[in-house]
Amino acid sequence: MSIAIESRNAGALDRSPATRVRVVKPLQFDDHTPQTFGMRRLVAVSHNLVGSESMWAGVMLAEPNSSSSVHHHGPLETVVYVLSGKSIVRWGSRLEHEAELEPGDFVFIPPYMPHQEINTSDDEDVVWVVMRSGPEAVVDIVTQSPDGEYIAEDCAYRESYVS
Repeated sequence: MSIAIESRNAGALDRSPATRVRVVKPLQFDDHTPQTFGMRRLVAVSHNLVGSESMWAGVMLAEPNSSSSVHHHGPLETVVYVLSGKSIVRWGSRLEHEAELEPGDFVFIPPYMPHQEINTSDDEDVVWVVMRSGPEAVVDIVTQSPDGEYIAEDCAYRESYVS
């Protein structure tokens, strides 16, 4: 059976605005997304920008010798693809785990996992492509308790920017 025959049998195409393909060029990326100190995040796909119902995607840029605040992304799963540069990601309730990342690596960060991104290079930027399992970004900054564990504060920083 050919592709043409199968598509004919699939029924009428849904032409509603929510099912339209959207192309987002780099100059259209939006910085109105939650940020953490030391990193710049630009959103390319979100509910507000393209009508996404279940995912968020963008890029994270880290200048040399920078690190993010310790944070998590609430109930969202996060997938990172390292596009360029070498970096480190630390995670865990005490940031007790660490991995070196290089171009081509993927990272999966589960919901509510405290983590931190670090660019240790003196002269090279880091670029990550980031995808999350919700239509808008969630960033909750966590603080370190006296016993060394990272916990979310009652008034944790959480923003969902609306364009």
